[in-house]
Amino acid sequence: MCDTYGQKHASAGLHFIRNISLLLICLLTIVPVHSKSSTHIWFVQAGTKGDGKSIESPIGSTIELERLSLPGDTIFLLPSSAALKGGLTLKSGQHVIGLTMNGQKPVIKNTNSTRNLGVGLILANNTRISNLAIEDTFASGVYGLNVSSIRIDGVDVRGANRSQSFLNTQYPTLPGSLPHGGMVFVHSESTAEIVVTSSSITDAAGFGIVSITSNTAQSQLNVSYTQVEGGSKIGFFDAGITALAQGSTAQAKLQVLDSQIWGRLSRSGRNIMLVASSGAKIASQVSRSYSGATGQDGIVAAVMQSPSEINLHIADSLIEEAGQMNVEGSLINLDPLEPSLANKGRVSIEIKDSIIRNAGAVSGFEHVAANVWIGGSQFSEDRPLAIGAYKVRITDSHIEGAGRVGLEFGNQSVLAKGQAEKSEYDVVLRGNSITNNGDAEVMIYAPKARIDARKNCWGQTEGLAEHRIAIRTPVKMSQLDTTAPISCDLKAPQLN
Repeated sequence: MCDTYGQKHASAGLHFIRNISLLLICLLTIVPVHSKSSTHIWFVQAGTKGDGKSIESPIGSTIELERLSLPGDTIFLLPSSAALKGGLTLKSGQHVIGLTMNGQKPVIKNTNSTRNLGVGLILANNTRISNLAIEDTFASGVYGLNVSSIRIDGVDVRGANRSQSFLNTQYPTLPGSLPHGGMVFVHSESTAEIVVTSSSITDAAGFGIVSITSNTAQSQLNVSYTQVEGGSKIGFFDAGITALAQGSTAQAKLQVLDSQIWGRLSRSGRNIMLVASSGAKIASQVSRSYSGATGQDGIVAAVMQSPSEINLHIADSLIEEAGQMNVEGSLINLDPLEPSLANKGRVSIEIKDSIIRNAGAVSGFEHVAANVWIGGSQFSEDRPLAIGAYKVRITDSHIEGAGRVGLEFGNQSVLAKGQAEKSEYDVVLRGNSITNNGDAEVMIYAPKARIDARKNCWGQTEGLAEHRIAIRTPVKMSQLDTTAPISCDLKAPQLN
């Protein structure tokens, strides 16, 4: 029976456990075979006073557990009507497994700022946490500083960063300090890989999940089968899943698969935020995922400084009801890393087999709402727009129902001031349905935009000659090729 259980559930990380007795028998049989003789198994349960060496005598204090446990130990959290308080700092190689009773996971709380930094769980290298809840923490629910090989499976974080406290980590090109959040990972050394799966983050202040990469570090954050919902703004920051990277050799990868993010409803709210500075590179993949109502942007890729780069790939996803932009790619006009590296910022966005709709559904930005907007942002008012390159590929997708425009290239407000975009735009649109978008299906303000938009469905093709495509001087109609429209009987992508 133990072998059958292991074969069936090992890949799921032992989460959503229903039969405690069977599980313990299996684990107590299996774990010692694969463990070093110096490691131990501990049992922990809120409200008890045992020695933690058996299920009949669990430890009731995380302070005692931290004192007694060793690197590589396995820690079982037993069900209880009370929560373990004070948080827990892990040692290298430790594995924390929560056991469920009647559908309830064991709970860790930490409202004490002087105990474990006010954090629920502080990670170490090669640690795993499975099948537990972390609630109402003073600071982050889960926090890892320069840790690698982390797996988080079936962990529910609720009400993190109640104090609205801040990290000791800075990100110089964004305003203010960086806040704590639901799950926070900071990398400034070597290589790190973080896996978050089958988890949830609800009402985390500041960030839901954030990976911060700097100096020469390289990081990879993989989020799958996870829900990030709600949360509140702290200063500039109100984001569901975020990757921040800075440094000329810093590299960050973010993968979001089979997940849902929504509900950051302040006017700074963003579901997925990618920000690169000081020459850093970010590569991100969003697949089979849902981005719902948010106060500002659904998914935003922002290069703050040249020569940084962001590559964003979106596939088989539904992105809808952002207050401003469902998908945004922007070069920000801060000073380049050094003058010789100016004009080398890059934003590349590929979207396929996806539905992007109803930008402007959350009040606040209806007059500028676009399903997809690509262009320069004037973060520094006294500087012209940054010059760089945008590459956009959108195929076999539906772009519809935006409050103002379906696809927008360039910055209209800057054009109104007598300036013009100087960045290069390489855009290909194929096999898309681009219909029913407010004022226009496409707006172009960028003189160096090359837009190949053949073989798309535009609803009524006669509208193309009137108001469905808006081109503003100094842009020329020849920059846009919309010939050979395909049938408008396109079916919406079949999203799983």
